[in-house]
Amino acid sequence: MGDGATVRPTIGMITAGPLIELAGEQWHGVSDGAAAGGCDLVCFAGTELAHPDRHKRQANAVYDLIAPGRIDGLVIWTTRISQQIGEAAMREFADRYAPIPIVSVEAHLADWPTVLMDNRAGMDQAVSHLIEVHGHRRIGFVRGPLAHVGAQDRYQGYVDALVRHGLPVEPALVTAPAPSWDPAAAADAVARMLEEAAEPPDAFAAANDEFALGVVTAVQEAGLRTPEDVAVVGYDNHTCIRSNDLGYQASALPASGSVHRRVNIDAGTPALTTVRAPFHEMGRRAAELACALVRGEPAPALEIVPTELVVRRSCGCIPSGNGISAPPHGELAVPEHDTAEAVAANLRQGLGPKSAVLPDGWAEHLIRLFLDAGRPEGFLGVFAEYLRDSARAGCAAQSWWAPLFYLRRFALTRGADEGAIEDLWLRVQLMVSDVVERERTFEYLLHERQDQTVREAGQRLIVSRDVAELTDALVAELPRMGIPGCHVMTFESTRELARPLISYENGELRPERTALTFRSTQLTPHRIDRPAPGNFVAAALFGLEEQLGFALFEVGAMPGWVYEAIQQQLSSALRGIRMLERERQALTEAEQARRSLELAHAELEDRVRERTAALVDEIAERERLEAQLRHAQKMEAIGRLTGGIAHDFNNILTVINGNSEAFLRRCSPEDPRRPEIEDIRHAGERAANLTHQLLAFTRQQVLNPDLVDLNATITKVRAMLATLIGEDVELALDLPAHVSPVWADAGQVEQILFNLAANARDAMPGGGVLGIGTDDVVLDDCHPGRIVGVRPGDYVVLSVSDTGTGMDESVQTQIFEPYFTTKPVGKGTGLGLATVFGIVQQSGGQIDLKSSPGAGTTVSVYLPRAQTPAAPLPRATPRTSPHQGSETILLVEDDSQVRAAARHSLERSGYAVIEARNGLHALKLVDTHDDIDLIVTDVVMPKMGGPELADTVRRLQPDLPVLYVSGCTTAEELDDTAVLLAKPYAETDLLDVVRRLLDQAV
Repeated sequence: MGDGATVRPTIGMITAGPLIELAGEQWHGVSDGAAAGGCDLVCFAGTELAHPDRHKRQANAVYDLIAPGRIDGLVIWTTRISQQIGEAAMREFADRYAPIPIVSVEAHLADWPTVLMDNRAGMDQAVSHLIEVHGHRRIGFVRGPLAHVGAQDRYQGYVDALVRHGLPVEPALVTAPAPSWDPAAAADAVARMLEEAAEPPDAFAAANDEFALGVVTAVQEAGLRTPEDVAVVGYDNHTCIRSNDLGYQASALPASGSVHRRVNIDAGTPALTTVRAPFHEMGRRAAELACALVRGEPAPALEIVPTELVVRRSCGCIPSGNGISAPPHGELAVPEHDTAEAVAANLRQGLGPKSAVLPDGWAEHLIRLFLDAGRPEGFLGVFAEYLRDSARAGCAAQSWWAPLFYLRRFALTRGADEGAIEDLWLRVQLMVSDVVERERTFEYLLHERQDQTVREAGQRLIVSRDVAELTDALVAELPRMGIPGCHVMTFESTRELARPLISYENGELRPERTALTFRSTQLTPHRIDRPAPGNFVAAALFGLEEQLGFALFEVGAMPGWVYEAIQQQLSSALRGIRMLERERQALTEAEQARRSLELAHAELEDRVRERTAALVDEIAERERLEAQLRHAQKMEAIGRLTGGIAHDFNNILTVINGNSEAFLRRCSPEDPRRPEIEDIRHAGERAANLTHQLLAFTRQQVLNPDLVDLNATITKVRAMLATLIGEDVELALDLPAHVSPVWADAGQVEQILFNLAANARDAMPGGGVLGIGTDDVVLDDCHPGRIVGVRPGDYVVLSVSDTGTGMDESVQTQIFEPYFTTKPVGKGTGLGLATVFGIVQQSGGQIDLKSSPGAGTTVSVYLPRAQTPAAPLPRATPRTSPHQGSETILLVEDDSQVRAAARHSLERSGYAVIEARNGLHALKLVDTHDDIDLIVTDVVMPKMGGPELADTVRRLQPDLPVLYVSGCTTAEELDDTAVLLAKPYAETDLLDVVRRLLDQAV
C-alpha cells in the first residue's frame, strides 16, 4: 500500500477462512513471499464459493472488493474456495479479475502459473514406508472427492507404490471417491469394507488426515487396534488432528446426554504418521511468482514443491524423541566423507535464520563439546544456554531434534565412546523434552490468554450502543490483541461506494479520515503508508440479510483466527448499532409523529375556526352574489319586457308623431283644430321621451362614445345643477386634477348627473348638501357592484352623495327598477335611476349604492378609464339642403302603419317608394328592380331582419346605401359604418338623413 516516496505493488490473496491450521500456513507463506518481494499483501478471507449455508456465503462479498488498479497481482488457493463448484465455474470466477495477473495454487487455472505440491510422490513415499519399514502387503486406500485434483494424484501415488513393489491393486480395498472431506463418510466406508472382507487389511492410507481419523474410528469400532492390528497413515500434517472435535467425545453411556459424534479424537488417539503438505513453501513461492508477474518478469507455468514424510505412532513406528517431525528410521545415515563442518552446517540449517542470536561459531563449539562425551557437564551447560537463547528468539525447541540426531550419528561413526555418547544423548533428550513440554504449556496458556482477550474484546464490541462506543472499544482492545491497525468501512447507498466508519492505525484514531466517500474497490480512501511491506486482511461485515461493509485489518502478532473473530464481532456490533439506530429513529419518528399530531390537531382546530369564519364570509359573499345575480336576472327580465313595450310604443308613436306633424304642416295657424293637434304632438313627444328613458334602461339606445373629461363636464353643468337642486341645497364638488378621462357618451354622462342630482334633491326636502366627486380607482373581481360581469381594471368613479333621508335594505334592492319610486303619486315617474343604471351598464361600467335610513345616500358610478388619449370624433353638421328628391327608395318595415307613415313622408318629398313587409320580401324586390338608390329598413323583423338583408344585398351591390330605423336596437348589433335612426323620429329627421345618404352615394 505504499510509502511516502514510492508506491509498492499490492498482492492480493483469495482463501477461505478462518486463517488457522492449513489456511494459516498458506497465509504466512504468501505473506513471507510478498514481503521478500517488496510487496504489500491483502488477504481476502471469505468462504467456499456456493457454500450451502446462505449466511456464511455472504462472507464472499469480500471477493467483490478485488479490482485492477488497486490489486496488482493475485494468488488464489483454488482448493480452498472451489470445493462446491466445478472447474469451469472456478475459471469463470477467476476471469472476473482480468487483467490482474494470477497465480493459482493447488490446481491449474487457465493459462496462469500454477504452484502444486507433489501429491503423487508424497503418497508414494507414505505407502512405501508401510511396505518397506513395516512389511505390510494388503494396504487399503480411502479416496477423496473427485473434484479435488490433489486427492486423485494421491490415489495415483498409492497405486504407484503398490505396482513398484509388485503388489496387486485390489478394488475391494479401495473406497469409492467421497463427495466431500467428511471424516464420518470415511468411517462409514471403512466400516463396510471391514464387515465385507474375509480378513482386515494390514494398513490403510487415507487421502487426508481427517479421513485417517475416520479410519481409526472404524478400526476401533471393529474391535481392532491402531497400529497393532491395522496401521494408518494420512496426508497434510493438518494440525487439527490435535484439536478436531475436542470435547465431543463418545460417551460410554449414551443416555447421559453427552454429545456424540461419528468421529472423535481424544488423548488415546494415536498420533498420525502423515505426509506434511508444504503449504508455507507453496504460498511463499506463489507470492514470488506473483511479484515477478507484476514486475513484468517471466514466470514458469508450473512449479511443484516436494512433500515430507512425518513418522509418528499410527504406522507402528516409535519415533526417537518427542518431536513432531522426527526423521524416519534409516534416513540419517551419515556418509563417510562428512566432516565436522558439514555437521555444523546441518545444525545451522535446522534452526534456520533465528540461530543468528547465538554467538559466532556456536555450532562448531557444540560439536567439539559433544565429541568430548567424557565431560558431559561442559556440553550440557553450553547447550542449555543455546537452547534458552534460541527459545527466547522464537525458535521452537522441536527444531533441535533433527540436527541433534545427525550430531549423535556423526559422533558414533567417528569412534567416540558409545556408552558416554548414549548417556549424554539421553540427558540431551530429557533437556529438550523438558523445554518442549514447557513450550507446549506456555503455548496452551498463551492460547487461553488470547482466547480470553478476544472474548473480552468481543463482549465489549458487541454491547456497543453506538459508533462512539464501538470506536472507544476498538481503540482500547486492538492493542491488547496486538493488532496495529483496523479500518471499518460501511457501504453507502450501494456496495460500490463506502465510507470509513472507524480509522485506526499506528496506535491512534484518525477521525479526520472518516468523512471521505470512496469506491469500495479502493479498500481505503487514502494510502496507508508504511516504511516496510504491509500485511492486511480484508473481511466482509454482514448481517443475516444485508451487507454492512468490510473491515481492513493490519496484521499483528496474533494468530489468524483472531481476525475472523473480530470480523464476526464487528458484524454483530454493527447490526446491533443499526438496530438501535432504527429503534431510536422509530422512537424519534414516533415522538415527532405525536408532536406533529398534536400540532396538526391544533392546526386543524385553528383551520376549522378559520374555515368556519371563512365559510361564514363565503356564505355571506355567496348570498350577496346570489342576490346580485337574482337582481341582475330580475333587471334583465324587466329590461326585456320594457324593451318590447318600448319597441311597440315607438312604432305607435312614430305613426302618431309623424301624422301630427303632417297635419300641423297642412293646417294654417288660424285653423281651430290646430290646438288639439298640437296637444297630440306634445303628448307624443312626452311619450317618446319616456320610451327613450326605457331604452336607456334596457341598453338599447344609440351611444356616441368619446373622450370625456368628467371634471370639465361637471364644471360645465355646475350652474344648471345649482338651479336644479335649488337654493336650500348646497353643492359641494371634489374634483382632483389627476383624474383621468373616460370613454363615454358626453350627453349620457350629463343625463346621469342630472338624474342623480334630481333624486338627491328629492331625498333632502329640508335642504342639505349634495356632494359630487371624482377619482381614479381600480376594480377587482370582488367589487360589490350591482352590475354582473364587469371586467376588473382601471376606472374613474363619479360619486354623488346627499345628506337626505336614506333608504332601508328593501328599498335598496328595488331602487334601480323602472317605475319603482318612493315619491308620492305625481311626483316622479320612477325612471331616473333605472335610466342611470342602463346608461352605465351599456357604457361598460359599474354602479353601486350605499345608504341607510337617516344617514343619506351615496351613488358611485364607475366608468372605464380611457387607455390612450384620442381625438374627439367629428360631429355631424345639420344639413341645410332641401329634403326633396326623385330617387327610388326601398322601404322595408313589418309594421304596416309605420310603413305607411314613412311612405307618405317620402312620397310628399318627391321620392319613389317601393314597399316590403320583411327582409325576404325585400330581397325579391331587389332582384326585380335595378333602379333602387337607397334601402330604408327596420332592424328587427320576422323571417329576416335589416342587418341580414343589408349583408345579402351588398354582396351584389356593395355601394348601395342603407338606413336603419328601429325602436329597440343598439349600435353594437350593427357594423361600424351603419347609420341608425331611432324611433319615434320626426319627419324632418327622416328626410334629412335620407337626403344626406343619397348625396354621399353619388
